[in-house]
Amino acid sequence: MTTIRSGAPARPRGDGLIRLADDARILSRAECDALYQRIVAFARGGGETNVRISSWWQGELRWARNRVSVGSDRRDVRVIIGRTIPNGAGGGATSNQLDDASLEAAVRAAERVSKLGSQMGNGSGDYPTLPEYTRPASTVWSDATYGLTTERRGEIARTMIAPAEAKGMLSAGYLEVRAASRAVIDAAHPELRAGGAALWEDPYIAWTQAQCSTTVRDQTGTGSGWAGLSAFDWAKIDPAALGARALEKCLASQHPVSLEPGRYTVILEPQAVADLVEILVGTLSHREDPEGGSRSPWLLGQDDATGLWRSKLGLKVVDERITISHDPADPALGIVAAVTERPGPVTWIDHGVLTNLGHFLTTAIRGLPGRYSLRGPTGYRMSGGETTIEEMIRTTKRGLLVTRFSNIRPLDGESLLATGLTRDGLWLIENGKISKAVKNFRFTESPLFVLNSVEQLGPAVPIFRPTLDEGGALTPAIVPALKARDFSFTSTIDAI
Repeated sequence: MTTIRSGAPARPRGDGLIRLADDARILSRAECDALYQRIVAFARGGGETNVRISSWWQGELRWARNRVSVGSDRRDVRVIIGRTIPNGAGGGATSNQLDDASLEAAVRAAERVSKLGSQMGNGSGDYPTLPEYTRPASTVWSDATYGLTTERRGEIARTMIAPAEAKGMLSAGYLEVRAASRAVIDAAHPELRAGGAALWEDPYIAWTQAQCSTTVRDQTGTGSGWAGLSAFDWAKIDPAALGARALEKCLASQHPVSLEPGRYTVILEPQAVADLVEILVGTLSHREDPEGGSRSPWLLGQDDATGLWRSKLGLKVVDERITISHDPADPALGIVAAVTERPGPVTWIDHGVLTNLGHFLTTAIRGLPGRYSLRGPTGYRMSGGETTIEEMIRTTKRGLLVTRFSNIRPLDGESLLATGLTRDGLWLIENGKISKAVKNFRFTESPLFVLNSVEQLGPAVPIFRPTLDEGGALTPAIVPALKARDFSFTSTIDAI
């Protein structure tokens, strides 16, 4: 399905459908500026006008049982118009239509809201000014991603399906490419348009994202393999390699045996590490007392004298080899930084020590001068080591090799205890060699315990992380494989 924007160039094809021209998939800098000028021309009665413009395009393809099931090409635009008339409060309206009549109607609606807010005594208020900073130059655009056509996506799916089909296996998967742009333009702050200080160094940013994952299963339902990867640049994703890896895992995981639940030494592949660490990363968002503050793993208790919550900032919380950081300029991550996000690199856990927790804008301004709002890590990098998975296996007397986890659910917010399932490949290691495929387990474990029980770390690599931030951008991660002792498996499951 294609979303047609009013005023966007389109072209018919022989099938009678109307399709947008490729150059209309997202709005350019010049188009955003021209759109702003049109909106300002509709304003009446003075005051201030600010505009936020976002546009996106997404092409996707799904397949199952060796056949493509869904192919789509979607796009849309959203314009948020803010108006503050003299003696009025801030008012806003949103439109996804770009014709003059729709834009003028949105401006009038924003002015009515501004006037109504003034009558109700809701002034715009005085807010602290953000400190000046220079927005980092993020690497977030790829022509290879933007140029991946519907036809090419179909060819890629066929190349991933063919090897599995030739082996009598069933392939399923998902491929997505996406591009988006965002502009923030405010006439009251000309430095925004000139590229100076304030919320953004540059009011316009465009980015791309790509992801691909595939599962291969045998006809009898006894073996399953998976592989996937996310990146802003499609050129960094090798779909044929993903398909081959999923097929290899499927063939190796057939006819698994049952093992007794218990505590095992585990070798977690990078995807499994990311699945587990996700629980920890999500708790780094706020330094303030959250709802039910005592449930946070980073709070020690409330200070009787000040009434403030004491945190574990400055304390060792995981193995000293573990560092979790975030850098918008990291070319391997491709992070799209939020408007109110602290711009520079942030280290959350530094060699095992908790060094940062997210905080609100008001806290940053009033309590910590010179610092910025810190929402918690979107994309992140976890430190690694130099030990390969093969070396981890060779040095393991008895343990389990885990491909990934699924259906993870938190059980306790203070300890981060969680439960979930192993999926798509689990193998027993005996005397330094993989001996047999094993039926999947349910685990009950905390990432804090695992990261304090690390024996070996592998090189950090990009993984599949389809999580989106508030602006709809992917939040990539780079993590290592690791070997840890005493991982708790509590029961066997029949799922593959």
